[in-house]
Amino acid sequence: MIKQFNVFPSLSTAKVLFIGVFALSACLLSACSSAPRSLTYYLLHTTGDTPYAAQETTSVVLDKITLPEYLKHRGLVYQTSDTNLHISTSHLWAEPVDEGLTKALTSALTSQNVSLLRPDHYASEEAIHMALHINDFVSTYEGEVILSGQYVITRVGGKSQTYPFVFKTPLEDDGFSSSIKAIRNTIHQLAKDISKTLKP
Repeated sequence: MIKQFNVFPSLSTAKVLFIGVFALSACLLSACSSAPRSLTYYLLHTTGDTPYAAQETTSVVLDKITLPEYLKHRGLVYQTSDTNLHISTSHLWAEPVDEGLTKALTSALTSQNVSLLRPDHYASEEAIHMALHINDFVSTYEGEVILSGQYVITRVGGKSQTYPFVFKTPLEDDGFSSSIKAIRNTIHQLAKDISKTLKP
């Protein structure tokens, strides 16, 4: 004679079904929470369009760019109040900010007939040198992008002069894509200011 054993001897069929549904739901929730998060990457410079450089250009060696600590992260930064910043974990720079800023500024200066060179590409002592120090470069809760800091121009002969700057561009829309457009606009403003400074 074959005996049948009840796996849940003290539970009713309804309770067994409830436990099964609960366990299945827990598994599904666990799977959803472990799903990979979508990441979006952005470039500071535009690709594909290389501005035409005139034959007579002013050459400037970019010795260094210094950034505030919050721009050394890959996450895009948004100022949420007078005291707080939010660093995104899903909207990221495709490359370090100093590298992207160098490329964007090089392109913007080319359109102003200024060639921005790296120190390892230009060893001559007969050159103008520049150091760029960024204080703030961020989208704000007031609906604008702020780029502030100072650049130091060292001309042939060793004479240096510091030029502070603050540029603002209003955001046309919400979202990080609009912020990137405004950020690029402030870089162009900086390029025009540097070009004007370099004119004899």
